[in-house]
Amino acid sequence: MLSPWPTVARQSHLTTLSAALRSRGGPRGVVLTGGSGLGKTTLARHTVKQLSGTTRWVAGTETAKGIPLGAFAHLVEVSDRREPHAILRTVREHLLLGDPNVVVGVDDAHLLDRLSATVVHQLAMERAAHFVVTVRIESDVPDAISALWRDGLLTRVDLSPFSRDEIVDVVETVLQGPLEDVSADRLLQTSQGNPLFLRHLVEGAIEAGNLRRVAGVWQLRGPTVINPQLSTLVEARLAGLPEESLKVVELLAFGGNLDADVLRSLREPGAVDAAAAAGLTKSLSNADKDTVALSHPIYAEVIRARTGTLKARRIRGELVGALSASRPTHVSDRIALVALALDSDREPDVESMVDSSGDAMTLGNLELGERLARRAVALGGGFKAALALTQSLSWQGKGREAEAVLAELDPDGLDEIQLAIWSTTRAANLYWMLGDRDSADTVLRGVRSRLTARPIVVFVDMWQAMVDNDVGASLRTAHEVLDSDLTGPASQGWAAFIAASIHLQSGRIEQTLDLVQRGLRAASQSKSGLLRFNLGLLEVPALVIHGDLEAAEVAANRYVGYAVGQQPARAKAGVLLGQVYLATGRLESARREFEQAIAALQGVGQSWEFFAATNLCQTAALLGKVEVATQALARAEKLIGGAGQLLETELEIARGWLAAAQGQSSAAVAHALESASIAAQSGRWTVEANALFAAARFGDRSVAKRLAELTDSVDAEPMRMQAAHAAAFAADDGSGLIVASALWERMGAILLAADAAAQSSIAYERNKNRRGQVSSAATAARLAKECDDARSPAIIDASNPLPLTSRERDIAALVALGLSNKEIADKLAVSVRTVEGHIYRACIKLDAPDRDALARALKHALT
Repeated sequence: MLSPWPTVARQSHLTTLSAALRSRGGPRGVVLTGGSGLGKTTLARHTVKQLSGTTRWVAGTETAKGIPLGAFAHLVEVSDRREPHAILRTVREHLLLGDPNVVVGVDDAHLLDRLSATVVHQLAMERAAHFVVTVRIESDVPDAISALWRDGLLTRVDLSPFSRDEIVDVVETVLQGPLEDVSADRLLQTSQGNPLFLRHLVEGAIEAGNLRRVAGVWQLRGPTVINPQLSTLVEARLAGLPEESLKVVELLAFGGNLDADVLRSLREPGAVDAAAAAGLTKSLSNADKDTVALSHPIYAEVIRARTGTLKARRIRGELVGALSASRPTHVSDRIALVALALDSDREPDVESMVDSSGDAMTLGNLELGERLARRAVALGGGFKAALALTQSLSWQGKGREAEAVLAELDPDGLDEIQLAIWSTTRAANLYWMLGDRDSADTVLRGVRSRLTARPIVVFVDMWQAMVDNDVGASLRTAHEVLDSDLTGPASQGWAAFIAASIHLQSGRIEQTLDLVQRGLRAASQSKSGLLRFNLGLLEVPALVIHGDLEAAEVAANRYVGYAVGQQPARAKAGVLLGQVYLATGRLESARREFEQAIAALQGVGQSWEFFAATNLCQTAALLGKVEVATQALARAEKLIGGAGQLLETELEIARGWLAAAQGQSSAAVAHALESASIAAQSGRWTVEANALFAAARFGDRSVAKRLAELTDSVDAEPMRMQAAHAAAFAADDGSGLIVASALWERMGAILLAADAAAQSSIAYERNKNRRGQVSSAATAARLAKECDDARSPAIIDASNPLPLTSRERDIAALVALGLSNKEIADKLAVSVRTVEGHIYRACIKLDAPDRDALARALKHALT
C-alpha cells in the first residue's frame, strides 16, 4: 500500500514563508516564483492552512485576464468602475472585512488583469493584509506585481526544481521503502525535478507495473509511462504551435540533441526560431558546435508516445539521412545513428550494427546492445553477430538465452579461431552463469582435438584448467597466453583475469594489480564490458588488501562511471563500492549498495549476487540487524551452486559474522577457522590470512603465530598490521592494541581501528588498568560512532561487558534464539544437564529469574 503524496517537501521554504507571514515590521508576506509545475500553489496553500485567522484567495486566469478586476469578481461586487478610489475602498471592505491580520492568497498573479494587479500592489503598499502571491517566472508579469518584490513590499522566494535528494525523500515516503539509486537518477533525468511531472511519472509507472518492489528495493524498469494527466499537461504546451515548428520538436524528440546546422537543413530556420520562442527548445553551445535540445525531456516522451509507427519510422529515416551525411566520428554519435536506423524506414547496415552493439555494451547500454545484435543476427550477420548477441545476453545475466544462441551455431562450420572463441564463450557461460561445470567440460573437450595452432590450443587449455579448478595449470597457461604475440586483446584480457585472480588469492598483490591494468587495456580494445567488470572484482579487493583505500574508492567509482546508470552494470559496480564502504566503516552506505545490488542482480549474475549477499550479511551483522543478516546468508547459501571451495570460504566468514551478531562467539570463531582451513588447502594465503584475522576479531587468541607466518606469503602492509594486532590481542597488550588502532585509523580502516581500541579496553580491564580501559573504551566508542554505530563483538564487549564465560554466553545466545535445552545440547554435543548448569550459572550472574529474562538480557547487551 502506498502513502499519500506529501503535500510539501520543502521544509526550508516553509520556514521562510511562515516567518514572513508572521512579520510585524518587515515585508508582510511573500511572492513565490518558479516555473510551471514546481508546486508554488501547493506550497502557498499549505503554508496558509497552518495559520489561524481569515484567508481570502484570488487567482489570475487566462479567461479573466482581459476583464478589469476579473480576479476579484467572486469576492467583490463593484457597481461603479470609473473611480479608482471607490474601487479600492470597495475591494478593501469586501476582501479584508476589517481584519488587519487577514491573509490574502493570490495564485498565478502573472495572469492578473492590470486593475487587479494594481489593487494587489496598493493593498500591499498600505500593509493592509498579509500576502502569499505565486508567479510563474517564464511568463510576462504585470509591473504592479513585479514591483511587490522590487520595492521590498513582499519577500521573494524562488522555488527551484527538486534536487535528487528531495526526489528520493518524496518518492521513498510515497512508496514506503528504499528507491534504487539508478531509478532515482532516471526519475531526476526525466522529470528534471519538476514535482508535478514527478508525481505523474511515478503514478504512471506504478499503474503499468514498471515501478515495482524487488527484494525490498523499488526499481523502475521498462519505458517511461505517460499517463493521461501528464499527456494533457504537455499537450497544452504544444497546442497552438505552428505545424512547421511542431515538426522541429518532433525531430528533436526522436533524434535527441541535434547540431543546429543539421536541424536548420531539415526545417525552416523560422520554424526553429519559433519553437525556441515558445519555450519548447533551448540552445546548448560549446567550443565545437551549437546544439539544439528540447527544453524538457518529458516533451520527447509525450511526442514519441503519440506518434504513429509509420510516421515515427519516416522521421527516424529522415534523421538517418541527414546525420549520415555528416559522418559522425564520436562513438556515442555512431551508436545513436545506428539505433535510429534500427527503427527507421531505411535498411540498417549489418556490420555497423554488430560494431555498435559492442560499443553500446562497452558504454553500459546493454539493452541497446542486445537489440542491435538481435537485428544483426536476424539479417544474417553470422558468427560475429551471434557472438555479440551472446555477450549482451551473458552481460545481462540471461545465461540460458545465451546458451540457446551458442547451441544453435554449427561448430563444424567454424574456422579454428572461431571454434576456440565459440567453445570458451560457451564454457564460460555454462560454468559461471549456469553453474554447469560438466557441460562446460564437455564443450571444451569436444573441440580440443580439432585445434592445431599453439596459441589457440593454449587459450582453450587455459579455460579447461579453470573449469577443472587446476590452479597450477590455469596460471601456467594464462601466462603463456599473455606472453604470446599471436593472441588478440580478448584472449589477453581473459588470461590477465585468470592469472590475476590466482595471484590475488595467493598473496601476490602487486602482480595482481599489474595484471588487472593489462586486462583493462585489453578489455577496452576488445569492447568487453563483461571482462572489464570481472577485473573490477579483483582490482578493488586487491587495493583494499594493499591498504590503498583511497585508490580503492577511486577505482570503485570508476566502475560506477563505466556503468553509466545501466543495470546490471551499476549493481556490480555497487558491490565494489560497497566493499570499499565496508572496509572504511561506512556501514549504512555499504548496506544500501549491497541491498540494491541484490535486488538488481536477482537471476542476473549468480556470483555477483553471492558476493553482494555475503557482504550484506557481514554489514548487517555489524549494524546489529540480525534479521537482515540472516536473510542475506540464506540467499548466499542458495546461490553458492557448484563453485565449491572458491566461494565456501566467503560463506563461512558470513556465517561467522551472523553467529557473532547473535552472541555465539565460539561458533563465530569456528566458522572463521573453517574458512581459513579450506583456503589453506589450496594455497589461498590471502583468504586464509583474512579468515584468521576475522577469528581474532571474534575473540580467538590462537591465530597470531600463523598470521605472522603468512606475512611472508602476502605482500601487503595490512597483513603485517593484522599479525601485530592479533599478537597484541593474544598477549593482552593494551598499549600494543591502541597503537594498532591508531595505525588502522591513519590508513582509513576506521572499523578495524574501532575493534583494536575495543580489544585494548578489554585487555586493560583484564590487567586491572582502569585508566587505560576507560581511555581505550572512549576511543572505541568514538570510532564506532563514525562507523554508523558499529556493533562488532569487541565493541559490544568493551561498551557493555557481560560477566559470563564463553560457554555461558554461547548457550545464552542459543536460548535467545528460542532453542530448547535439548536442541542446545544436540547442537553443542553436550548433555542436557550440562546445558541446564550453564543456564543456571548465567542467570545467577545476570540476576535473571528465568530463561526468558536471560534471553532478554543477552539481546539487550547485543543491541
